[in-house]
Amino acid sequence: MFHEAGLDRVTNDPAVLSVKGRLLKDQAVAAKGASRRRFYRVSAQAYTRSAKISGAAYPLINAATLSLLAGDHAQSRKLARDVLKHSGQEPETPYWRAATRAEAQLLLGDVAQARVALKKAMSRAPRAYEDHASTLRQFGLILEELHEDKNWLDSLRPPKSLHFMGHMALAPGNKAVLLQARALIEQEHVGFGYGALAAGADILIAQALLEAGAELHVVLPGTVKSFRAESVARFGQAWTGRFDDLLRDARSIRTVEDTNSSSSLAVQLAAELAMGCAAIQADSLMTEAVQLAVLERESKTSSGEGVSGKIGATWRHSGRHQHVLLAPRIRTHAPKSSPHGSGRLDRVAAVLRIEIDNNASGAPQEALNSIARLLKTKDLASSARWTGEAVIAEFGDTASAARAAIAAAKGLRKHGPFRIAGDYAIGGSIADPFAGAAIFDGPAPAIAREIALSTPNGAIHVSERFAAALCISTGNARPRVEYVGELPAKADRNTHKLFSLTQ
Repeated sequence: MFHEAGLDRVTNDPAVLSVKGRLLKDQAVAAKGASRRRFYRVSAQAYTRSAKISGAAYPLINAATLSLLAGDHAQSRKLARDVLKHSGQEPETPYWRAATRAEAQLLLGDVAQARVALKKAMSRAPRAYEDHASTLRQFGLILEELHEDKNWLDSLRPPKSLHFMGHMALAPGNKAVLLQARALIEQEHVGFGYGALAAGADILIAQALLEAGAELHVVLPGTVKSFRAESVARFGQAWTGRFDDLLRDARSIRTVEDTNSSSSLAVQLAAELAMGCAAIQADSLMTEAVQLAVLERESKTSSGEGVSGKIGATWRHSGRHQHVLLAPRIRTHAPKSSPHGSGRLDRVAAVLRIEIDNNASGAPQEALNSIARLLKTKDLASSARWTGEAVIAEFGDTASAARAAIAAAKGLRKHGPFRIAGDYAIGGSIADPFAGAAIFDGPAPAIAREIALSTPNGAIHVSERFAAALCISTGNARPRVEYVGELPAKADRNTHKLFSLTQ
């Protein structure tokens, strides 16, 4: 978009030059070897030009840091000294002004002074976690380039994120679990909690989160009404009032939009969304995500049996830390849940929508052939199909879908305009009598179509639940996701957050 608007040719606008510097910096982070140094160098040049025109400290400090990362240490030190001479009269926050000076001190090699200055800057805006994370990310790059220890940054990181879960068969007055959860939350410095609010462990942990001053983010496997009836009210009125209070105090509420909140597929999807949201939050704040599970027996977690065991195993396989509290089940008199027929909805799947230029003469044959060859080598869960507007393909997991999307984007760049969108949802198979094959049917294809409407040419955008499930998958070469905006809310569903997907 920057190039399409002709902004890459602008040389006299400091704001445009700063944006150019930032885009080039992002390319540098994604690059490797000599290419990374080159991108850092041209990014530094754009920021330096911006600073010369505007005299502002923001492009000046970025020019100094990026010069260092490009290998020009002498230029970096010169620009850092200019930052410290700066008047500091710009309309910036007290945190930003102080953190900028701390960064300049670090570039000059005064690690001890920079450490003191950064800690003081954070004390001026103790809850500006996004700003803190941006500074910590920058400091980490600088310390690596200077071959200095960066472990001291850990004590300055924002609070951790927590995914929580546990069984329902606990007494409402179980103070042991509440106190243990509260102690662990404070010990781990948790500031954000993600999970459901079923009677039992969920509600007790959520209560402990709020008592500790953390944010509560609720993720339910169904509508609020159906979940309250199936997973809270059945266990007695002692739980329903607490559920209503916690829901009112929650910072956010997400649902997977499945009417059967007690189905194992809905529980799986909600758990993956909650775990992924905790991981995404932690990654964005340069901190850590941990899990707290309240189980009847620890062997369940280690063996991976049962819904809780499988969720716990997924978390551990992602390489993140897990805490387990053991609490025996009590006998409850809750009526059995009324089973809902799942019908054809028998799996959770990732769906891609690959749109290519479809002019009056039809979609380019070469592009369709390229996609078809690619999909033959991928782990498709059902037959892909061409709708006349896009190719729709289903995968058993988001990692496979993400790899296919990245490969498709790479192959389609030579064939003209394209865009790719993805969603992750519950669905099943339906017979297509025209193509003579079974195809995936569920909400994901329709959501992917909505996402594609706002996806720029050449880009891959996916839903939050797709991004969340991807972020807890295993693998060192996992694609990157970055929040880019939201689809407008509709009366019958949540607002959908969107993420870009890149290698």
